[in-house]
Amino acid sequence: MNGFFITGTDTDVGKTVVTACLTTLFKSQGVGVMKPIETGVDPTCSSTANSDTKFLMEVSGTTDAEEEVCPLRLKTPASPYQASQIAGTSIQPSTILKQFKILQSRHNMMLVEGVGGLLVPITARYNVADLAREIGLPLIIVSRVRVGTLNHTLLTINAARQYGLIIKGIILNKQENGDLDKVEEEQGKLIEELSDTPILGTCPYIDDVSAEGIHKNLGEIEHAFKDSFSI
Repeated sequence: MNGFFITGTDTDVGKTVVTACLTTLFKSQGVGVMKPIETGVDPTCSSTANSDTKFLMEVSGTTDAEEEVCPLRLKTPASPYQASQIAGTSIQPSTILKQFKILQSRHNMMLVEGVGGLLVPITARYNVADLAREIGLPLIIVSRVRVGTLNHTLLTINAARQYGLIIKGIILNKQENGDLDKVEEEQGKLIEELSDTPILGTCPYIDDVSAEGIHKNLGEIEHAFKDSFSI
């Protein structure tokens, strides 16, 4: 299967920005995007700032309908399981998987952004790792570039392996402008040494997190990942 499932070591680690960068990188290859579940979003708001789904759709230029790209949106900013309980509804993973198959049939490759980390519950007995396993795409793990990332990243790698997921590699996400210090510079090397998992690159700091801002940084994005992906 062609494409990747993008997960993170934590919430707000930058999965959406990295997914947007990869979407721009693979745009000429007929890439499709999917955000299977989005929480903390008001479905009635049209702003891309309010919705990762709308943002990814704008970056990709997709003609897929919003309810196809994101079949499940919940208002409470919490795990899908908790948000669905608050909303008084239940989540059917089969609905998400069915929609993924439809999108997959339309595009040459798919980028699927998960919600939170791998062990975030979607239902009481089904989590993001289960969803990633059923979708069947290789995993890209997004991690921060700062002290503390070793523990979070190694735990995520171990969880992925326990679920039998194929890991493409790690993308370090630079969330602040400026040069990295010595400790930050060595995070990627240590992750590779301790986990035998490749670092695919460091996503550049994006000051303007908009579709236009992502496209303006295409040169930097291509340089960051030129050795890890065939463009």
